[in-house]
Amino acid sequence: MFFAIKWHYERGKNGKEKQGTVARAGGKVAAVFVLSLLGLSLLTFGLSTMLGLDLTFP
Repeated sequence: MFFAIKWHYERGKNGKEKQGTVARAGGKVAAVFVLSLLGLSLLTFGLSTMLGLDLTFP
């Protein structure tokens, strides 16, 4: 009985560490996506301004 409880406890402990790793990796992917989206929008705005396009709102 002791070994069964110990096995389940250790298995649950390892699962929590993996969940934290997956969450951290997902956060990094989301941060890279947001930063690349921001960079692309700034690049687009700068290029359109260089070409003389009017991007002001009415």
